[in-house]
Amino acid sequence: MRKLTYTTYIAVFLSTLLSGQAFSDTISLRVGSGHPIGLLAYTETANQWWVPEVKRRIEERTDHTVNIQEFHAGQVAKVTEVLEATETGILDVGFTSMIFYPSKAAFQTFTLYLPFSSPSAAVTVKAAKATYEKFPELTQEFEERYNQVYLGGTCAENYGLGTNFAWSDFSDLTGHKIAGAGTNLEWIAGATSVASNLNEAYQSIQSGVYEGYLSASAWWHLFKLNEVAPYFTKVDFGAQFIHVVTINKNVWDSLPTEVQDILREVSEEWGEVTAEVCDRNDREGLKKLAELGVEVRDITPEAKTAWSEALSEFPQRMADDLNARGYRGSEVMNFYMDKLEELGHAWPTRYSID
Repeated sequence: MRKLTYTTYIAVFLSTLLSGQAFSDTISLRVGSGHPIGLLAYTETANQWWVPEVKRRIEERTDHTVNIQEFHAGQVAKVTEVLEATETGILDVGFTSMIFYPSKAAFQTFTLYLPFSSPSAAVTVKAAKATYEKFPELTQEFEERYNQVYLGGTCAENYGLGTNFAWSDFSDLTGHKIAGAGTNLEWIAGATSVASNLNEAYQSIQSGVYEGYLSASAWWHLFKLNEVAPYFTKVDFGAQFIHVVTINKNVWDSLPTEVQDILREVSEEWGEVTAEVCDRNDREGLKKLAELGVEVRDITPEAKTAWSEALSEFPQRMADDLNARGYRGSEVMNFYMDKLEELGHAWPTRYSID
């Protein structure tokens, strides 16, 4: 964990002075994420919906007042540090993007092991929540290993591919360098994969470190990547259930039951609220890119089939890895695939997992 800045220490210290330990009717929470507010759906809804809704419901339905301080965009923890910041109590509530934890979150990020899943965030959240209900060990791990309580989860928008070169056939990607974050690097078949994140993408594409990035359509213009890479392909890797909201276990145990109930209630609803924003962003993002002069196109059925077939062994490999760690990896992934099909999704390649 990198050292906090002096300003952050002061903020945490002042927050502690104002905590419920000093005033029994006041509940103070330090809430944060690693991404800026508004650039990604999960931080937009954390700031504009979760925080005010938690405050409103607690103050309307209990005798407590609420003081919430927000620390986003690396003020307290970078995208790779939010889980630990919540574990140690630097943050009381963390909005963590689990894609940056390919090892620690290997079980929770099972949707990433099934590329070309549903492009609908609403469908993805529904299927993922059903999976979490079926397999409670997915949520229990946060408490058992990371000193925090899982409150809710949601997804990122449907993933596509932005590039600084035009392509049509799957074979056209050969010889190019494409970046991603964490586990989705495994989706980059044919091309050479490069580990990166959206905060680095503009300069990296501009300087030639890589030539494309796995991205949602909205992120492509919000991070101004259209300026350096004017091609975007709607590949339909799918929306991914990779964002969670958790609370430090010590803080959780100190809260009244009525407040705990409201936090769970709001966080559960946060998943659907964010999914609506994700689906809206996907539609509007494609439209905005076209208006900005980006060449926007759908992947051809032939290219999608070729790409998914090139990844056909990936889900089994990841299930084997989870099984070897003592998780019910194969059961979870098969259940999720079945649930998506029940909700109307058709896989370009129906993965077989033993």
